[in-house]
Amino acid sequence: MSRVAIVMLACRDYEAMELSLACHTAYLPEGVPFFILQNCRGDYDAERTLAVARRYEGLFPRAITVVDEFPPDAPYHSIAALLASPRFAAVKLVCKVDDDAFPIASGWLDALLACWKDVGIQSNRPLAYVTPLINNNTWGFPQTLDAMGLREAFLAKAAREHRIGAGTPEAPVRIVSASEIHTGACGTIWGYPHIARWLHERTTLDPDGFIAATRSLDHVEVVNQDRYSIGCILFQKELWPRIDDGGADDEHMLHQYCKRTNERIICARSVPFVHLAYFSQREENRDIVETARKVYESRLGHPFPIAMRASRLLEIEARLRWIDGQGLGSAQRLPANNGHLPGDLTPERLGALVAKGIYRAALSKLGLLRRAR
Repeated sequence: MSRVAIVMLACRDYEAMELSLACHTAYLPEGVPFFILQNCRGDYDAERTLAVARRYEGLFPRAITVVDEFPPDAPYHSIAALLASPRFAAVKLVCKVDDDAFPIASGWLDALLACWKDVGIQSNRPLAYVTPLINNNTWGFPQTLDAMGLREAFLAKAAREHRIGAGTPEAPVRIVSASEIHTGACGTIWGYPHIARWLHERTTLDPDGFIAATRSLDHVEVVNQDRYSIGCILFQKELWPRIDDGGADDEHMLHQYCKRTNERIICARSVPFVHLAYFSQREENRDIVETARKVYESRLGHPFPIAMRASRLLEIEARLRWIDGQGLGSAQRLPANNGHLPGDLTPERLGALVAKGIYRAALSKLGLLRRAR
């Protein structure tokens, strides 16, 4: 039994998770179990995400286990239930990853484990967790800019006067100048999809450049007064119950715990990691997943496609079929029409109708709504 395990918390972001799992499985050390904890059920996106998890479990039956027996709950409680289960009895270290965060090179977990071992003996202060250098992360963003020599280009091309803060006493909302980059809760990159896009184009879509720029970086301590987004963290299993303060936000609870106990947060900056989107960026930057998939499809060399469905049109059709199965009409297969939808109903327009819940309008436009129920 491995003494380290990876836990991916999954909910509804199936497109990003497909890319994430493709990368994780390409760079997963042998013998390390990978658990996908499904934490949402019921709607199309949640069930589609679970289908992605099941697909990759079938493709990697010795490595991946899907866990869906726990009722959906706040992330902290769902992870706590998994870590307390018998399957984790022998596990000492846990690497928790978000479903849209992934490594871009082999050796990433070994490097985090080596960092844990090295820094663990360098101080009497307890070590809370070790993290890689995550590009789309409020703390990691300026670190990535400096590593890649991009700060001046960012300030010249993408920076704007912007709003930061979460509206709390410790992170009040403020408007700051374009030249300022703030880390911590709702920092500079958090609320601005165009900044994340600019960064992804130079890191996520250029993985070799990101790897080369960070290869020789050393470990640094993250000031625990700053809030670090926990897209990928390596920690001792016993840490998780210790951070419980009666709340439900695992990231906030862990942040408050580290502030209170002064435990260390260490970033292994030589380990580049991608985070696709904060929820505040997701809708505007959804197309980045499709672009990134084209970059990584050939790079990873899997003998199967990354995505379950090869086109957005097929995905829309599957969504409409699912909607129809819920009692909103009886739909036939979408007309092929050389890959185009009839009239002005483009895949983007149809997707917008579906996203807004205008299912009947979408089906009626296609002439597929045969009867009301």
